[in-house]
Amino acid sequence: MCRIVDYVSEGIPEVINDLGEHRRTRPGSIVFSNGWVASIVHPDEAPDLYSVAICDYNGYFDWSILGKFFATDNGAVICNTEEQVCGVLEHIKNL
Repeated sequence: MCRIVDYVSEGIPEVINDLGEHRRTRPGSIVFSNGWVASIVHPDEAPDLYSVAICDYNGYFDWSILGKFFATDNGAVICNTEEQVCGVLEHIKNL
């Protein structure tokens, strides 16, 4: 079974973006080596709901890129399981 923490452990611990800001990998923000960052929102009040979006190292979200491969809600992929989140993370990792 795939887990989000597996991707966290594979993420780049920290990068400094073009604005001099430090981007760090953590459970809600995974920095990949390809220039993309996965943003994962998992609200406490909705334990079976995740929202995954993608931005670049500078924090600019690309609201259209995931829609080419997944059904999205305003650019974010809505997932009901951690396994679905992992599918989106694997895709982002391979962009």
